[in-house]
Amino acid sequence: MRDLTLPVLRHRLDNGLRVVLSPDGTVPAVGLAVMVDVGSRDETPGTSGFAHLFEHLMFQGSEHVAKGQHIALVQGCGGRVNANTSSDRTLYYQSLPAEQLPLGLWLEADRLRALDLSAENFENQRQTVMEERRQRVDDAPYGQAGVRRAELSFGCWAYAHPVIGYWEDLHAATLPMARAFHARWYRPGNVVLSIAGDLDPDETMARVEAWFGALEPGPVPPTPDLAQPERDGVVLERMTDPLARLPAVFVNHPAPPFDHPDFFTFEVIEAVLLGGPGSRAWRRLVVDEQLAVQVSGGYEARRGASLFTLQGVAGAGRPLGPIVDAWQGELDRLGREPVDADTWRRAVNRITSARVFSKESVLRRATTFARAELFLGDARWENGYLRRLHEVQPEALMAVARRWLRPEAQVVLEVHPPEDAS
Repeated sequence: MRDLTLPVLRHRLDNGLRVVLSPDGTVPAVGLAVMVDVGSRDETPGTSGFAHLFEHLMFQGSEHVAKGQHIALVQGCGGRVNANTSSDRTLYYQSLPAEQLPLGLWLEADRLRALDLSAENFENQRQTVMEERRQRVDDAPYGQAGVRRAELSFGCWAYAHPVIGYWEDLHAATLPMARAFHARWYRPGNVVLSIAGDLDPDETMARVEAWFGALEPGPVPPTPDLAQPERDGVVLERMTDPLARLPAVFVNHPAPPFDHPDFFTFEVIEAVLLGGPGSRAWRRLVVDEQLAVQVSGGYEARRGASLFTLQGVAGAGRPLGPIVDAWQGELDRLGREPVDADTWRRAVNRITSARVFSKESVLRRATTFARAELFLGDARWENGYLRRLHEVQPEALMAVARRWLRPEAQVVLEVHPPEDAS
């Protein structure tokens, strides 16, 4: 398999800022990603939700940029801008016409250097995040279940608590706590700046040095404790969700992190079992046995302990146990029977096409290179993805399934509507 190789230039400033450039003049556009090495895994008890809170606060203005102007300036020149937070990182990204790259760099440098972390901005965004939590968790069907499944599945605080935070922590958050969090994590040595598209490398690095190089480095915070005790025994919990209209079940198994040798095998396993309506789990659970009206899930790869998941939604009044049994049956089958050639080819082709098409976007290139640089220490890891994927053999799926997807390692969370509760 010939890999999709893109140019990757890596630099590190004296203050620790890591810079990745991937020049490509095919289209007159650039993607710019700023990935900060802070996610919910880095929060301490009492500060849950702070990583996500700063995703909001970073758009509230800086020394030379008024509140709301960052977004307005990018959109005003035809660009796109947004951010998101996960357990492992916080990502800020922009897509811009190539000639507007200096604007994007200047905006990012100004807010990294001099964020307007005022009492007014803090309180406004704290309230915004609390309202977001209401909408996504407290007032959403299966919202509380999403929080609970992580608590049941992880034995370490880092991954067990929700990215959006606990209500009591958001309610008790103060401006001094936020300023301390910002000072600890938003340092150049804790950031990857990744740019892809129509750029001149020398000119771009000159601007990066000029605008980011004077930032104070600060100490790099230590990695949090990600130790996860090995699970050997089924965990089963049932809960009632007053907002759910249909019963649903979450089934989690432990899985390896990004840098594990079994990573690429799990990528294939996900496609075999849950890669669309023709996949094994969908056919069995939804089409053939009609145990569920919908299934979703897959490989949730993190920098530490990870999960392989299923969410199955059953019809009204239907039992959830048969979904769990059928799902485990497919996992057991994967461990004892080699995958046939057609199934194998469809799975690998599905992953390959998705990976190739994603690289058409300069923004996706910038974000994936940033992730590889931050998570794995080398942005060039992305260029070897397809080669390593195609090196996985069907026999590897059997060994990996037997190792990781054992029935005694299940975490099962059943969610019942009020009328189904017993």
